[in-house]
Amino acid sequence: MDVMLCQGCDASILVDPLSNQSSEKEAGPNISVRGYDIIDEAKKELEAKCPNTVSCADIISLATRDSVKLAGGPDYAVPTGRRDSLVSNREDSDDNLPGPDIPVPQVTADFVKAGFTAEEMVLLLAGGHSIGKVRCLFIEPDTSPMEAGYRASISKLCDGPNRDTGFVNMDQSNPNVIDNSFFANAIAEKMPLTIDRLLAIDEKTGPLLKDMLNKPKEDFMSAFGKAMEKLTVLKAITGKDGEVRKACNEFNNPMSSDGPSVIRISSVDPEVLDGLAAGNKQEQVSSIVSQGHADAQPEAAAGNADAKAEKPHKKASGKHKLRSD
Repeated sequence: MDVMLCQGCDASILVDPLSNQSSEKEAGPNISVRGYDIIDEAKKELEAKCPNTVSCADIISLATRDSVKLAGGPDYAVPTGRRDSLVSNREDSDDNLPGPDIPVPQVTADFVKAGFTAEEMVLLLAGGHSIGKVRCLFIEPDTSPMEAGYRASISKLCDGPNRDTGFVNMDQSNPNVIDNSFFANAIAEKMPLTIDRLLAIDEKTGPLLKDMLNKPKEDFMSAFGKAMEKLTVLKAITGKDGEVRKACNEFNNPMSSDGPSVIRISSVDPEVLDGLAAGNKQEQVSSIVSQGHADAQPEAAAGNADAKAEKPHKKASGKHKLRSD
C-alpha cells in the first residue's frame, strides 16, 4: 500500500536488481515485502495463454483485490488496462515511502498530496494494518505509548537475536482476517508500528479512530473498499506509455549501466538503444525513457546516487483510461 502511494500501481517494485544496478526491491521500506514469486508465476501462466496482454501492474491490483476478499475484506471494483513502468528507482522509494515512525502530520500531508482525505488515510492504514506481519526491526516501543503487557509480549518475540529476523503479527487476535479491530487496538496502544499508535493520540486523527470504533463493521468494510478503489487507480500508466512486460521481474529491453546505479531503466524500442553510440547512451536516457515514469534523469542513469527525480509521473488521461471489466 505504501508502494502504491509513492509510485502508484506500476509494478516498478517487481523489477530485480543487478550486480551494479539497484531497484525498488532493495529500498529500506520494501525489505519486508514478500510474495514476488506468486506474481511471477501468475504472469508466466498469463503469458502462455495471452502473451503481451496483461500487465504486471494489473496482476498486482487484481491480486490485491482478491487477497483482501479472501481475508474477509470487502469486494471492490478494479478497472484494468494499466501498463508497467519503465523505471525502478531505489533512491526514490528510500526518500519517499513513509516509514513506520513517520509523524502523523507528515503522513497525512503525503496522503492529501496524493488526493486522499485524512479519513481515507485512516481507513487504508486500518485495513492494511489489520492483517499480516511486521519485522521486529521496524518496531520501536519507545517512540509512542505502548501498553505494558503488549510491550512485554513484543519483547519476548523481538529482543536479542530476533531483532533482525523476527516477525510480529499486526493484529495479535485475528492476524489473518481483515476487520475493524485496528481501531480498538490502536486506541489501547496495542499495535506494533509507531504510526498506528500515534494516529490514536493525534488531535486530528484520534477523533476519527474513536468515531470509526463506534460504527458497525459493515460501515468500515464499505468505506475501506471505496478507499481501495481510489488507491488502485492512483498514477496508473495507460495507453502507449510504459510497457507490458513479458516477465514481471525484468524490463523487456533493460538498459545497461557503465557503473553503479540506484536506478534501473528500460527502453520500449530496442532499435533505439542499438542505434545509440556508446559514448552518448547515458546522455540520451531522458529522451529515450519518455513513457512510463518520467523520473529518469541522465545523471541518475549514470549512477549518481544524489540525483533526484523531478519530472512528474505520467497519469492516466485523455482517451487512454482504465477499463471497467
